[in-house]
Amino acid sequence: MSFVQQPEPARHGEICAYNLFRNKCLPEIVCAVPEDHPVPRFIDSEHWAFEQSLCSPEASPPGFDSLAARTGVRFNGFYLFYAFAATSAVHSTLEFMMGTL
Repeated sequence: MSFVQQPEPARHGEICAYNLFRNKCLPEIVCAVPEDHPVPRFIDSEHWAFEQSLCSPEASPPGFDSLAARTGVRFNGFYLFYAFAATSAVHSTLEFMMGTL
């Protein structure tokens, strides 16, 4: 019988390598997928665009929470988050959609 050694979980504050995909219709919605995981089936080229690889904490976009990402990946295989530092055009769109204009 042989044992496969499991990789150590990332420590608090550490970021593993993720591929980030941005929703084309709602650009403030981002999906982070670990590089060593398959891309979820809902990520398609019609609705999502590859944005960047995330390899260091300094490069993480606003709204990215590494602890929440690890938890989301553990249960779902991906991490969806809201990039709250969106452009003014996105804010205007959101305000319109929410009826605050």
